[in-house]
Amino acid sequence: MVASVPGRRAGVTEAGERPRARRGAFLHDAGGAAAVEFALVCLPFFGLVAAILQICLIMWATQNLEERLQRAVRTIYTGTFQGANANPPDSTTVLNSLRTTMCGATTSRIPTAFDCSAIKLNVVLSNSFAAGTAPTPLDPKTKDWATGFGSTYSCAKPGAIVVVTAAVKYPVAFGFLNFGAPTFTDGARLLQSTAVFRTEPYDTSSGSPC
Repeated sequence: MVASVPGRRAGVTEAGERPRARRGAFLHDAGGAAAVEFALVCLPFFGLVAAILQICLIMWATQNLEERLQRAVRTIYTGTFQGANANPPDSTTVLNSLRTTMCGATTSRIPTAFDCSAIKLNVVLSNSFAAGTAPTPLDPKTKDWATGFGSTYSCAKPGAIVVVTAAVKYPVAFGFLNFGAPTFTDGARLLQSTAVFRTEPYDTSSGSPC
């Protein structure tokens, strides 16, 4: 005859109660809850931080590009650049000279947030401010540089309306955060800046540079 143990239901053995007790202890155990909650929150949190950092870097690089372009167009605005590059052998040579004006010489580069040597420049003239439109640097079909962009230079005479466009590829860590912005096939972001202005009536008494 098996004697009953006080507090234990009839027919339930000690071995049968142990798994049930373990399950109950597991369900009510709050240990490690913080770690589980952190694991659920950390992925979207770090994703948000990465998105904010990338957007900030892109904005900084874009502003940096605009500042560098303004540095270059001031020399065209005053006619200084045209005078120093009169009768260039080809457009590539004079555009390289304009890039040097933007970024500094190879031995004394001005710090930038992008690869200054990779900047593509386009300088064209317009009949009016209303008609002055910036060219499209990126081909939306091929996701690569548009044919002919970065190879055009038109010398600006006194009083001419000039459209100068600078564009550069800017690598990003998270291509999926571009949100429909113009991008290349490798995921790099297109940074672009355009300046439209009328040149000063600079001195051409010694001969027109154009």
